[in-house]
Amino acid sequence: MHHPSPHPSRPETWTWREGARPLVVAHRGASALAPENTLAAFRLALEGGAAAVECDVHLSADGAPVVIHDARVDRTTSGTGQVASLTLDELRRLDAGAWFGPAFAGERVPTLGEVVGVCAGRGRLFVELKVGGGPPLVDAALQAVSAAATDVAVISFDPEIVQLVARRRPDLPLGWLLTAGHAAQLGAAGVLRAVTTAGAGFIAPHFSAATPPLIEQAHAAGLPVSVWTVDDPGTMVDLVAAGVDAITTNRPDVALRALPR
Repeated sequence: MHHPSPHPSRPETWTWREGARPLVVAHRGASALAPENTLAAFRLALEGGAAAVECDVHLSADGAPVVIHDARVDRTTSGTGQVASLTLDELRRLDAGAWFGPAFAGERVPTLGEVVGVCAGRGRLFVELKVGGGPPLVDAALQAVSAAATDVAVISFDPEIVQLVARRRPDLPLGWLLTAGHAAQLGAAGVLRAVTTAGAGFIAPHFSAATPPLIEQAHAAGLPVSVWTVDDPGTMVDLVAAGVDAITTNRPDVALRALPR
């Protein structure tokens, strides 16, 4: 089966498979083993052999692209409130590791630039731009990765963001994230139309929506399929057999054991 690159101009740097194994992408870093979206989690994933890491990006009150999943800081830091209401300095004062375990006390909310630096020369980076961020988030994130010494892909659930990135950085691998419900509503043909109309170069569905017909039709249209978020090794093996090109997981250590090259 042919597994295409979304940007044929860069085939030497963005290949989707490592032999028989799809690209293993560590979701928010090695987030089952370290506090999600911290430098510790990203380092642990890369040191353990993950080919890529994935991070989430919001804007601080003063326009800095910061790496945190939720719109609020409450769940994963010592603080409270909206990310968008806190300046970068205020965010940097929060502890983003102690909630996970005492060994990680003192971890901070990183900037996107810091995550890019951790990945340099070590692995690729999938950057999820959060829904509703609009042009300011796109501009700040693209600036942060403009001189990245690693390969960067952009992903989002937000069609406006996908379209903006497609226009501003057509050279970047760009994926549209799809929930299982959205994929079911659109059907395989509808998914392909929506993704290509938006200008994305690959499909990023929830793993339960990555059916053989969708994968086959995506590949026929030249679109790789990158699924999220899979922690069960048996499911990983089934997805590889179905032909997926990348698997995002909280447990890159499990994926690397279950999916030999």
